[in-house]
Amino acid sequence: MSFRDKSFYIASFITCGFFAIIVKVTRTEGFGINVFLDTILGSSPSFFYLFGILSLIPIIQPKINIKTFNKSILMFTAGALVYEAEQYWTSMFFDLGDIIATLLAAMLMLFLHQNKRKAI
Repeated sequence: MSFRDKSFYIASFITCGFFAIIVKVTRTEGFGINVFLDTILGSSPSFFYLFGILSLIPIIQPKINIKTFNKSILMFTAGALVYEAEQYWTSMFFDLGDIIATLLAAMLMLFLHQNKRKAI
């Protein structure tokens, strides 16, 4: 297993940050058009924030091994999930879509670092 080129992680971080800002700024105007769009606009920041933060790990720590990287993914995901679950008991807004978006970001990052076998 190996990491992708450093430019992949830089592009991922910039793209996630860009889309998170765009969604944050425009989602109040987009609410109410349809249910699917409301779900995407409401939950996509959770995906972008986590995937962007996970993209920083190989940039900041280029000598990290894949096992440690996978543990880091799980720890950041656990932290994000605890934050989402904590919103259920506080006055903040709890949304199951945020939990799904967080899990999708973690699964995508783990999937991108799976061992690829060559086709015969």
